[in-house]
Amino acid sequence: MMKLVGFMNWMGFVFDGQGLPCLFHLFTGFYCPGCGGTRAILLLLKGDVAGSIKYHPFVLYAVLVLAAELVIFLRSMVKNDLRGNARKMEKRYRLWTSIGVGIVLVNWGVKNICLVMGLDLLPPISL
Repeated sequence: MMKLVGFMNWMGFVFDGQGLPCLFHLFTGFYCPGCGGTRAILLLLKGDVAGSIKYHPFVLYAVLVLAAELVIFLRSMVKNDLRGNARKMEKRYRLWTSIGVGIVLVNWGVKNICLVMGLDLLPPISL
């Protein structure tokens, strides 16, 4: 993890436990749909699943979807059926995408409503 932080510092990013600065938040004062994502990834890499979900639940969802798709792909390879059923695959991808968009929108709305009420749900993390 420290190598990643060192690399980011070497590349010119100032790392303060918050991640890369969000221009949307900087200019509007509101969170963008992706705010908290970098911190969620860092917490997930540290093994703090609950903290990762708090900062951005889409990160864990994306990891789980990728794992599920990998299992489905490997199962197709074992069965020697890489073509699979295109309709099933398309239906599954639409479902994954719809759920993901829903998670992002609900997260965005809740975080900004709380922010307007004076509760900041995305404080900087300490490494």
